[in-house]
Amino acid sequence: MMANISPSEELVVNIRKLCGDPVADDYVNLINQVSLPRFWALKHTFRDSTSVFIMACANSNMLYKDLRESGIKLGLGSVETFSRRIYEMRRTGLIYTESMHSKGPGRPQIRLKFNPNAFKEMFNMDPGTLLKGQAEEDKAMI
Repeated sequence: MMANISPSEELVVNIRKLCGDPVADDYVNLINQVSLPRFWALKHTFRDSTSVFIMACANSNMLYKDLRESGIKLGLGSVETFSRRIYEMRRTGLIYTESMHSKGPGRPQIRLKFNPNAFKEMFNMDPGTLLKGQAEEDKAMI
């Protein structure tokens, strides 16, 4: 018989399956930090699971279309939700995009990049202590 796991633990398991250990580990570290009381007064919408997922993916330089597809499969939002949130995060400088020109016809692919300086300003903490991008056995699970 399998033990019951919370929806947040199930989300992390599914992020790990879809996006890999680095994204899942970054997600856990970020969500644990931005959930602390010192961030409750923030007016920004960047403390929810969708925004934290975007930051974790951007830290791994994920392609926008891959992030969006994974986020939809995970139930974190619709195409419109991801478009809006990424627009807001770009406007504040938390993430930025880089065009990846493909060989042949078609639009260039967009790669998301995390901006640690903007994170440090917004949250008053160094993201380097949170974002490792590597699996570690002793990381806390939510």
